[in-house]
Amino acid sequence: MSAFIHHELLLLLRTIAVGAVLLLCYDLLAAFRNVFAHSDKAVGTEDILYWLCCAFFVFSEIYRSNEGILRFFMVLGFLSGAYICNRVLGDIFVKCCTKFMEIPVIIIKFLIKWLLFLVKRCKLLWYKAYKYAKKGRLANWVILRKGRKKRK
Repeated sequence: MSAFIHHELLLLLRTIAVGAVLLLCYDLLAAFRNVFAHSDKAVGTEDILYWLCCAFFVFSEIYRSNEGILRFFMVLGFLSGAYICNRVLGDIFVKCCTKFMEIPVIIIKFLIKWLLFLVKRCKLLWYKAYKYAKKGRLANWVILRKGRKKRK
């Protein structure tokens, strides 16, 4: 094979890999959306930012690897890499990433629930202590007042 064809073949393989990586990044964003609820505006903003980053990344790859010359096989490489990755790994990757991202969320929810239980329990204990202290002070005040009346 000539050096030129060898370079073009490596460029095609590289664009296929880049297309797959870009799709996996979008699947990672989809898994993040599955874990944390988003409004429509937030989803739209995330999509716009993702596609802008993809556009700059693809432009830089084309400029760096092929000196800015856009070839049709490069576009097909990006699309075929994304398509193959979606067929082979798409759903599995999203499910695994969602489960992996849920682990810290579950731990944080448990810790918050446990800490709130302690706060509520301490509030209850403080309220009971205050109530008994108040009753005790009032009871002592009533006893002292009755004692004063008896002395007169």
